Amino acid sequence: MKKILSLILSLVMLLTIASTVTASAASSVENQILSTAKPYAFRYSSGSEHDYDATMYYTDKYFLLDPTATSFNKSFAAATYCLTLASFGSNETEYEERDINVKNLMKKIGFKNYKSNKEFRSEPTADSIGVAVANKKMKLNGKKYTVIAVGIRGAGYEGEWGGNFTLGRIGQHSDFAFNKDKVISFLKKYIKKYNISGNVKIWLTGYSRGGAVGNLVAGAIDDGALKSTGIKTGKKDLYAMLFEPPAGGMLADNIKSSKYNNILNFYNPYDIIPLVAMKEYGFGRYGRTFYYPSVENDKNYSKKKKQMLKVWKTVASHEEIDGYDVDEFQMYKFISTDGVIAEDTDNNMKLPTFEKKLVHWLASELVPTRDVFVDEYQNGFRVVMQIMFAGGLFTGQADAQEFFDCLVHNLEEKSMLERLSAAANDPVDPEFGLQTVFHDLIVETMNDAEFNSLAPADLAVFVRNVVHLLVKMFMSNPDYTVTVVKNLMKFVTVHYPSVSFAWLQLWDPLYS
Repeated sequence: MKKILSLILSLVMLLTIASTVTASAASSVENQILSTAKPYAFRYSSGSEHDYDATMYYTDKYFLLDPTATSFNKSFAAATYCLTLASFGSNETEYEERDINVKNLMKKIGFKNYKSNKEFRSEPTADSIGVAVANKKMKLNGKKYTVIAVGIRGAGYEGEWGGNFTLGRIGQHSDFAFNKDKVISFLKKYIKKYNISGNVKIWLTGYSRGGAVGNLVAGAIDDGALKSTGIKTGKKDLYAMLFEPPAGGMLADNIKSSKYNNILNFYNPYDIIPLVAMKEYGFGRYGRTFYYPSVENDKNYSKKKKQMLKVWKTVASHEEIDGYDVDEFQMYKFISTDGVIAEDTDNNMKLPTFEKKLVHWLASELVPTRDVFVDEYQNGFRVVMQIMFAGGLFTGQADAQEFFDCLVHNLEEKSMLERLSAAANDPVDPEFGLQTVFHDLIVETMNDAEFNSLAPADLAVFVRNVVHLLVKMFMSNPDYTVTVVKNLMKFVTVHYPSVSFAWLQLWDPLYS
């Protein structure tokens, strides 16, 4: 018995020593990062007509970190986000040079042999993707490595909005998976072109659409997608950080396994974009998820939000949105007997909870299966999004603000509410039903917002598909429908990249 107790005590001591050594090594790397990171100026666009200036803190020491560690290095996350921002399509150049910002940043931090795919340097289509790659030779802990940096375009992609809604009937999100294969193929050709061999680390990032595709790419790399190239890449050699990524993987594929712990997803609980494609359809993300603070996940949120807003006002692109008022979200209800839209003062639901309930309602009641989505909505959404973002309907946040303001104003007009109240009692009436009312509402809003650049055929398609969705939503849940319309800008502004940038800078001691 004494021998057994002695053996157990020895094991405990060994584990304690190992843990102390590991913690000490991690602390040493953290200190090296803080002491060696240097500032690099770069430019980025976030969807408007302008590019902006920002600063990245970079050091090669980031690649001494363990990407599977329980906690992530906040400075590395912020630096990776800077690479993400630079990988957005520039709006101050012709299409042939839309990758200019990421090209310049990679060069500044010492990465060479830069290449971007043709789709990054061409007018985007519904199913295109932009990817930029460069590499850098490093010696890490006495071992020679080639680090390959991969930035996937996540903003300024215009017509690719159509692809975001191409779910497909089975398997991974159809469009994201299609582009995952293109990125993997581009990486293989790059590795071959530059004769890269031996020990390799991969630094991969993307935002929003780029994050969703990047998440699938990272999962594929962990599953051996680059094995045929002959490079030596282990689990701790992939640094994949994706920001505000929609879900494109399938939960049935065991994507939450510890095998994918080197894939980190960051998102704002107020952002509805990462909630699609819906988990109700079986979608999810590879790897682990880290959340920015919210009223529902952090008891010190109020204090942290004030600090974040101070940082946010120093982010050049914050001017694209009027403010960050997500905590002023209010539930509404439609009282058909009185023909009014009123605040639901008995319902104190916060925006993150409402978004989860909204998405669940959409995916379990309104559009209960992927087949129904594909049959009734997929093509319509593709067309609408291409018209909005490639056809010139919305060219920036100001256009969206104008449209949504006019929409809310027109919806609350007494005559419109009276028509809506009557239509609610007989929604399928061919002359006075919901189809007619919402058609008139959208056309009136387009006119008031002076959106007259669309060709008549595009206008007809846009109106028809938007009206179809509104009618279905209102017939199923009028309260949720009016709540969405009344809070539309809150859904939009929270996804702007300046918000994530502010949170990441607040976390990173190098910025403070």
